[in-house]
Amino acid sequence: MEEEEKIKVMFVLPKLTPGGTERAVSLLANYFSSKENYEVSILLMFKKDLFFKLNENIKIIEPTDFRGKFGKVFFIPLLLNYLRSNIRQIKPTYIFSFGYILITLISSVFIRTKVIVSYRSSPDRVRFPNNKLLNGIYNLLNSIFKFRVDGLIAQTNYALEVYGKRYPRIPQALIPNFLREIKSYKGERKNEIITMGRCDYEKSQKDLIEAFAKINPEDWNLVILGDGPLRPQLEKQAKDLGVAAKVKFLGFHQDVDKFLSTAKIFAFTSILEGFPNAIIEAMANQLPVVSYNCVAGPSDIIQDGYNGFLIEVSNINELVQRLTDLIKDEALREKMGHHSKLLSSNYEYYDVCAKYELFMLSVK
Repeated sequence: MEEEEKIKVMFVLPKLTPGGTERAVSLLANYFSSKENYEVSILLMFKKDLFFKLNENIKIIEPTDFRGKFGKVFFIPLLLNYLRSNIRQIKPTYIFSFGYILITLISSVFIRTKVIVSYRSSPDRVRFPNNKLLNGIYNLLNSIFKFRVDGLIAQTNYALEVYGKRYPRIPQALIPNFLREIKSYKGERKNEIITMGRCDYEKSQKDLIEAFAKINPEDWNLVILGDGPLRPQLEKQAKDLGVAAKVKFLGFHQDVDKFLSTAKIFAFTSILEGFPNAIIEAMANQLPVVSYNCVAGPSDIIQDGYNGFLIEVSNINELVQRLTDLIKDEALREKMGHHSKLLSSNYEYYDVCAKYELFMLSVK
């Protein structure tokens, strides 16, 4: 009896450095590769250190550093050729495109493979906010090559509404991010407010530092898990506001549960999101959440007043008030933390991965 031919699943994304999208792809790839009927590959656009652990049977394809060697002018044509060559060689049955989606669509033109796209950033994000010409060209190319999209996965209701209008005649699914396996730690919680994310403009940790400095609670610390271009400015801000000794910058860590499990409050001040993994990870660690109600994601996850508080973006005074409420009220923290844990079960890893698999197989 002949062995059944395996379904080839390819994930295409820029890199596998620390980040929510990268973690999601790593876990999805591990899920598919653990099944005998799938052959899994990950096609990367940049050569960077791999941050996440992957199953040994996953094929990783990385480019040479042609951007550094040939410069920005020749980078795009070389990248398109590199992607197209590898797609044609592997002949995937399905491609999941996560990030730089337009590049993937162009690279797969006239190749017999089904392309499923999953936009991971905010639907309201402008690709080139400071260059109208480039942004116009980008939008034009998206409308030209949208015929190459065979399936759409949105993470939030708002994303499905926005992107669904862009691709009205293809299969669509609303699938939130999944919750990775949470490591269990025992020990007493500390008086800590914790946040996670890259130190950049969109994560807006500056607002959280400002709010923390205004409260300046006795015997409480603010812990920032993450790194990025704005870290020096954030460290200076904490120093200028007189709370440098209370604000701990710990950089990126693979084992974030070690820190989440010892904190008492999770705060999230991002101004743009696709779907904030950090929030559901904090909820699984039984933390109440105080979050900006940005586009998109927090309002899909947080029930205001039940497992946390949703705050108008950039409203520092309300941020101060809600953090103060939780700092002063242990019973409220525990009640909301308990509710967070209950709601986190909506994002179980295998359940969400199975939804990806079923949707993929439905795309013909």
